[in-house]
Amino acid sequence: MRIPLSPTLVRTLEQPRVDVTPAPGAAASGTGTAAAPEVTPVEAPTDAYGAQEAQLSEWVQRFGALASAVGTASAPQPQQVACVSDLSSMKVPQLGGPADGASVLQQTKDSNCGSAVAVMLGKDKGTTGAKPSTETMDSLESRFTNGDGTTPHELSNMIAHEGAAVTQASGSFDKKLMDEALARDGKAAVLVDSNKVDPNAKDAGKGRAHWVTVDGKDAQGNYTVKDPGTGKSVKMDAGALEDAVGTAWSEHNGGGMLVVEKAEGTTEAERAQRGGEIATALGNSDGGGSRRGAFARESS
Repeated sequence: MRIPLSPTLVRTLEQPRVDVTPAPGAAASGTGTAAAPEVTPVEAPTDAYGAQEAQLSEWVQRFGALASAVGTASAPQPQQVACVSDLSSMKVPQLGGPADGASVLQQTKDSNCGSAVAVMLGKDKGTTGAKPSTETMDSLESRFTNGDGTTPHELSNMIAHEGAAVTQASGSFDKKLMDEALARDGKAAVLVDSNKVDPNAKDAGKGRAHWVTVDGKDAQGNYTVKDPGTGKSVKMDAGALEDAVGTAWSEHNGGGMLVVEKAEGTTEAERAQRGGEIATALGNSDGGGSRRGAFARESS
């Protein structure tokens, strides 16, 4: 049986193959960095279905490949961001507790703690700016003392020579006076019993009259005490310092604190005279030693 077909559905055989010419300007689309893809020639159709098929194939070849090429060339790359290093390796400063300090000048004899304190305070509050040294310490001792220790008046003269000034004094550890001085960036020389400021001798009973400095206070209310006897800094609260000064009075007939501050615009003679008058509040004991047997000899 024969089924008649519509003339439009009959494909003409043996049609010549023709090349499809790309539309003008098609290769110029996109970013300009990707070349227009090569299009495979498609047989020219003669029926409607074949024409649609051929047109679709042509568009897929031309624009599909071009879009793929352009998209690959222009795709943004992720940017690397440096990460923070491991915080566990960081050292966080801690408040309170003992602390060794290179700024603590250690006395070299059993009786020269006063000159060591004067050199440290002169470096911090004086006008010379000299680096603390044993040479300066020895020079002060020989110039202002007889070698058996340092009285409050003699220490005041040393401090005046180093360019700083004694501005206030107290025969006890005065917490209010100390805090006000620290708030002004001042410091203090404090005459104590040596065993009361040495952690290794705190239970050893009576010590010696001894000079230390106080130059700071932490958030827990502990003061930074620099001890030339041990060459270290320790933390002490107000009660412990009051006890150290009180023991100095009861055992050595003298004790207290000298507030030391900057003194620009004054002469050494003026600073010495004023400081000497203020220092009488501490008595006239020679502050000298620290731990027994720490140095070559014991002072009387």
